[in-house]
Amino acid sequence: MKPYYEHDGIQIYCADCRDVIPTLEPCDLIVTDPPYSVGRSETEFSASGNIAVALHLASEKAPVMAVFGTSSGRGYEFVRSSIRALPHCRTLVWKRSYVNSPAAGPWRWDLVMIHIFGRGAFGRPLESSLIETDGTQSLAIELGHRSPVPREVMEKVIKPFAPCTVLDPFCGSGSSLIAASLWKCKAIGIEIEEKYCEIAAKRLSQEVLDFQGEAGR
Repeated sequence: MKPYYEHDGIQIYCADCRDVIPTLEPCDLIVTDPPYSVGRSETEFSASGNIAVALHLASEKAPVMAVFGTSSGRGYEFVRSSIRALPHCRTLVWKRSYVNSPAAGPWRWDLVMIHIFGRGAFGRPLESSLIETDGTQSLAIELGHRSPVPREVMEKVIKPFAPCTVLDPFCGSGSSLIAASLWKCKAIGIEIEEKYCEIAAKRLSQEVLDFQGEAGR
């Protein structure tokens, strides 16, 4: 299959990741924020069998996997039951200021669990398990994506493993690919929606160039 985008070790495939993953060579790290039931009328995770299959397929391609999920009990169960090839290692927490979930409850859905499967990164533990960000709402408006992950969140997840080869089966607006590029990693992103592939390709072309320009000053 011909990549939708390819430059400097970064590839994007516009396709169903369940079709692409089996054709790929093993990589070092899976990082992904699956869409779950976004855009569907069903309740949380009830229409996510295809995502469970994709996560399982991806888990067979790398020794380490970082999967974004909700803080609900069902979210934990879904993610952990979908990934059978790797043991659950630990959980990081992304605390975001902007929340767009309509789900009722006494607590805001402002925490995103980042489940790490497989082996952790070894070395002096300098990185916090808590990641805090602002500006997610403005990023969503800017990109036209319902719930983009800020680049800096992906940078913190990838950093302990860099340099490496990264795979994101649900790359969306491309934040994981940009972060991988900034850490001198090779990366493959897969996205079924062409409009998001276009957004990711434009961001890669612009943001990486901007970063390289700033680094050279």
